[in-house]
Amino acid sequence: MTKALAKELGGDGILVNCVAPGFTLSEGVQANPIQLAQLQEISVGARVLRRDQFPEDVVGAVVFFCADGSSFITGQSLVVDGGAYFH
Repeated sequence: MTKALAKELGGDGILVNCVAPGFTLSEGVQANPIQLAQLQEISVGARVLRRDQFPEDVVGAVVFFCADGSSFITGQSLVVDGGAYFH
């Protein structure tokens, strides 16, 4: 979808990018102890960076796509998951 929208909207100067976070300990996840118990250990074990991911870990990627430094980047997905998924 990111690539399709980037192609569709690029002619209008609109950038379309995606931030794809891994399993994140957000307030919603922490409010669901069953989900947390089932996924937290598996998620951390699958990462190169062996720690929990918090919303603050995703902020830098979002800020980058909002800043001038990314003004010539479109149609891209940035995975923020502590190294669980490599291309």
